[in-house]
Amino acid sequence: MSNPYQTPPPDPYGGYGPPQPQQSYGAPQYQQPPQAGYGYPQQPQPQPQQFAAPPAAPQPNSMATASIALGFIAVLASCVYGGFLGLIGLGVGIAGLNRSNTTGVGRTPAIGGIVLNTLAVLISVALVVFYLVLAK
Repeated sequence: MSNPYQTPPPDPYGGYGPPQPQQSYGAPQYQQPPQAGYGYPQQPQPQPQQFAAPPAAPQPNSMATASIALGFIAVLASCVYGGFLGLIGLGVGIAGLNRSNTTGVGRTPAIGGIVLNTLAVLISVALVVFYLVLAK
């Protein structure tokens, strides 16, 4: 028998000191995280994810739409009131183009309205010139 009070010989594989207890093969033991207070800083709590509201739908450019409508009516009625409607529609079309530069909506209809109203004014001027030349 060996002496229980005698220090054990050094480990032939390089380990020194008393033998370490073997780890059991049971379920792993987990430590609880430290609680706030008692010298530990408080853990940041996860915040719920904030979602931004979807972007609002762009407002339609009603001046550009009105310019196209006035342009069609002015071209069709160019022999009677086409020049007057064309001038009004031209002003509305320019205002619609300015609004489309700020909002980004309705540029193409505004340009179309300007073209149609300019065409109506030119047709009206041509008809007036034609009637004046024909009257002589």
